[in-house]
Amino acid sequence: MELIGRGIQNFLADHDLPAFKARAPWLGGDLQTLRNSFVGGPTILEADERLAAPIDVGAISIAVNFPDTHPAVDRLLLLVHGLGGSEDSTYMVTAAHHFLAQGYTVARMNYRGVGPSRALSEPPYSAGLTSDLRAVLRWLHKKWPGSDICLMGFSLGGQLSLRMLGEGDVPHGLAACVSVSAPLDLATSQRKLERKRNFAYSRYVVNNMRNDLRGLTHPKVQVDPVLLTSVLAFDEYVIAPVFGFQDAADYYARVSSLPLVGDISVPTLAVHAADDPWIPVEDYHRALWPEDAPAGALIASSGGHVGFHSRGDLVPWHERVAASFFNRAVL
Repeated sequence: MELIGRGIQNFLADHDLPAFKARAPWLGGDLQTLRNSFVGGPTILEADERLAAPIDVGAISIAVNFPDTHPAVDRLLLLVHGLGGSEDSTYMVTAAHHFLAQGYTVARMNYRGVGPSRALSEPPYSAGLTSDLRAVLRWLHKKWPGSDICLMGFSLGGQLSLRMLGEGDVPHGLAACVSVSAPLDLATSQRKLERKRNFAYSRYVVNNMRNDLRGLTHPKVQVDPVLLTSVLAFDEYVIAPVFGFQDAADYYARVSSLPLVGDISVPTLAVHAADDPWIPVEDYHRALWPEDAPAGALIASSGGHVGFHSRGDLVPWHERVAASFFNRAVL
């Protein structure tokens, strides 16, 4: 493992994070990535309570679950899904179960127009809608003002989390953040995802994006969704016009978290795998992580994209790391 960034190295100097060793037969980045698709995960976790956080055009639906052993909400974890995901994505549900067992109250947000949010707001969402994430965090703090809030974002949700922290205006109550397999530079990540060897991945992501945009009637979108056959096409013909960017390249340049990670002041650990088939690990090395703030990256030699299926453990490694980091950050 490699810990990148002087600030995070100093912060974790006396703290041991769990080591990662891939679990057979899930060896290599592709099998680590695909394991959940082959094996599946826990059944859908029904919410104990459902909240609606107001945003500029409706509301965001949040599924909340409470631990059996802690009736008071003192530690709260917000989970943020990736592109084409929802509160019911396998990695969201497995993380919820793990942290509920650790005594956390767990909240799972759905992007605007996604899952239960579809009845409250319209798609599309974007990698730069940090205002939605702030709205959810502020709503949770308003409801439970005495709680320490931790944030965990997966893939695009990780990008959104890191971008928000780098922009500043951090909502009250947010104590720490962990991102998992986040694309720091949207342009390099789009190019890597849409390489020929990643055709199956790209098709999977595109199909999920089509589902998210089902019934979209936005006046600025003048293209038949059937013609949107790549992530680049979606970003060029849907995301860019809806959110006021010139084109996909302008969108990638203006919302990527890479230029802002050096401005993060909240304790933050960006977990990534060197063999992630979607997201370039090189972006984590060229990022200018802060010198004096407890923020940086943890790179495992393997783990794939939101995989991290570890030897001798049925709990994904990134969940163990996140729990350890949150315990260090929230004293």
